[in-house]
Amino acid sequence: MSFLYFIILIGVLVFVHELGHFLVARLFDVKVLRFALGFGPTIATYQRGETEYALCALPLGGYVQMLGGDLESVEELPEEDRSRALMAKPIWQRSLIILAGPLANFILPIFIYFIFGMMQTTAPPAVVGQAYPEAPAAQAGMQAGDVIVEIEGKPVRFFHDVARYTRPAYDQPLEIVYERNGQRHTVTVTPARFQATDYLGLDQRTYGLIGMHLGTAGSTIALTEHDGPAARAGLAYFDHIVAVDGHPVQRFHELEARIQDSAGKPVEIQALRPFPLHVDYGTFYKQRLINVTVTPEHIDGSYDIGVTPSEMVIAQVDPDSPVARAGLKPGDRILAVDDRKFSSWSLMVSHIHNTINQRIVDRDNAGDDPPPLDTNFQVSFLRDGEQLKTTLTTDVDSYQDQTEQVRYRIFNGWDSFRNSVEPENIPHPFFSRVVYSTSEAFSQTWKFTRMMTLGLVRLAEGRVSTKSIGGPIMIGELAAEAGRAGWEPFLEMMALISINLAILNLLPIPVLDGGQLLLFALEAIKRGPLSFRTRQIAAYIGFTMILMLMILAFKNDIERNWHRAVEYFESR
Repeated sequence: MSFLYFIILIGVLVFVHELGHFLVARLFDVKVLRFALGFGPTIATYQRGETEYALCALPLGGYVQMLGGDLESVEELPEEDRSRALMAKPIWQRSLIILAGPLANFILPIFIYFIFGMMQTTAPPAVVGQAYPEAPAAQAGMQAGDVIVEIEGKPVRFFHDVARYTRPAYDQPLEIVYERNGQRHTVTVTPARFQATDYLGLDQRTYGLIGMHLGTAGSTIALTEHDGPAARAGLAYFDHIVAVDGHPVQRFHELEARIQDSAGKPVEIQALRPFPLHVDYGTFYKQRLINVTVTPEHIDGSYDIGVTPSEMVIAQVDPDSPVARAGLKPGDRILAVDDRKFSSWSLMVSHIHNTINQRIVDRDNAGDDPPPLDTNFQVSFLRDGEQLKTTLTTDVDSYQDQTEQVRYRIFNGWDSFRNSVEPENIPHPFFSRVVYSTSEAFSQTWKFTRMMTLGLVRLAEGRVSTKSIGGPIMIGELAAEAGRAGWEPFLEMMALISINLAILNLLPIPVLDGGQLLLFALEAIKRGPLSFRTRQIAAYIGFTMILMLMILAFKNDIERNWHRAVEYFESR
């Protein structure tokens, strides 16, 4: 099956690439003699019109053979065929014919991502599940349950519409219209600036967030007071409330509403309590149903039992971990990291990881004498009603993977019990889906194109190991792994390799498409054809570079799989 996945992957990519050359050549009336998939001995051929279509034995490429592919052969052609030769066409037409191959490899992932988008027949509505208190949306007056209907005069129906308008608009005021209890309200919200990067700086992004989450805070609780009504009744940290007076509860605001409706009378609460089960290879949790009676207290004009969502409360601290060394304990509620307030555990963790990644990028850009990596963070937290502060020194360990590429493991040793409930998806109309899918297809293709281009730059700088270069064996392994995972991962893999193939073909190396374009550019500058000697030297250089690259790729493939070969022969 692995070989079959490899054949399908390479076959589609090569076919699409050569089809680009073929179609544009036909568009400009260049005679195509042969369209071949593969190299070497011919397995099957089919003649249609003036073109022979061939399938060859070695599935490592393909080619489109055009009439008059070099100047010398054009001079030998009959007069009636000379006008249909490739080298007899204007430079701009030849350039488009050559460019069409890589362009086709860019079009394929756009098509794949478009299909993925069109398959999403439903989508989450533009409902505010949570509005984080420290973030722009809440500060502008937005609350959980609000339905966003317009941003800057543009209609909004789905949650991804909110992201599409707010993410690129960091530090820019936006007029947002939302509905609450059937009435429309208009507020001005300025998305806060966030930055993200990987440790190589390949995927650096700056984007805006208004501080809202689709999911509503669930009914898993933490205690705000150790002697409050909930604690006195026997409720504990991370109990999951399932019912109040027999009424099912899923969301924290539903719990709050039931407490308010009680008007201070005792309420019967059912909850699921997690109990740890420690085994040799980890810790599991089972749940036990408990029943307690709680009497709400009237505090500051409302009834309260002394609980809050468990989102930012530490549930687990690993022994001798950075968090343990910082003095943090289970039950501590995280308020801020480096004076930046957080009400979302995932956003806080992302902030720490992105900050460390950016510090690694800055250190690596500092030159031959870089400063030590700073992994310290100032963490503000709440313990027993008292606000405290500590320094968290995150463990960042470097290691080399099997390609000898340096990677980093970021470890703090903490976790929390997070629980949110998302609304049901709503139908996504066809034409709206077309617009969304088209936008996402181009966005995803551009994102990975940029990342892979920067990857080549990092390779030239020596920050990406040459061991990461792979050949047919590596592609076959990736294709097989993706194929076994399902057709969607397989198509995603195909899209990524197609982008990679397009970028590599555009490199200005003679014998590649980019090299051909470079020679055409030199011809245009010279205002005349390049000499045979010049083109011959360029071809030799290009062939040598490609041969060396292929040798390196095969060497890396063999080294990566050498242990398997040894194990195989030892078992014989």
